[in-house]
Amino acid sequence: MTNEFLGGLGEHYFKHLSFQNSFGYLRLEEIQGKLPSQVLDFKFKFKRIPIIIPPSLIDEITRISKPTLVNGTRSFVFDFLTCKLNQDADSTEKPNPRDPSAFCWVEIKTGSGHLSHHQFQVSQTCKIRFGIFKIRNVMSSPSDVEIDWEFDSHRFLVKSPRPHKNNATNLAQTTA
Repeated sequence: MTNEFLGGLGEHYFKHLSFQNSFGYLRLEEIQGKLPSQVLDFKFKFKRIPIIIPPSLIDEITRISKPTLVNGTRSFVFDFLTCKLNQDADSTEKPNPRDPSAFCWVEIKTGSGHLSHHQFQVSQTCKIRFGIFKIRNVMSSPSDVEIDWEFDSHRFLVKSPRPHKNNATNLAQTTA
């Protein structure tokens, strides 16, 4: 199995559980070039939900969504920007306002993967909450996959108290 394959499986679990828990998401390369627009279209199932980005977050989102060159390839420091959605009220036709606390940077790690020193340093500069979506046993049967969330509160890393089975109820309790 290649790292790309394992990473793709990790992203699949992340997207699936995001849908189950009403989180829209954007890959950083999808953000780059759309700012300084104050509206970004977050993916949610097969919809695009336009969300108004709070002015206090525009600079950070612009900074974090700029790629760097690593071995001649564009590289982004994190994988996704997420936003908590309201499935019943959010419009797909007009922009929806959000409080800054509705946003979260996400980095997905599979197997024994961990943050690089650079990712950790950058996470410490963010106003937006930061989460690591960890799947140690990504190759297990879906019912046996354990997913762990770690959240950074800008000064210290807080690890969830226990890994969670691939269960929407447990994930919702962790991400609420």
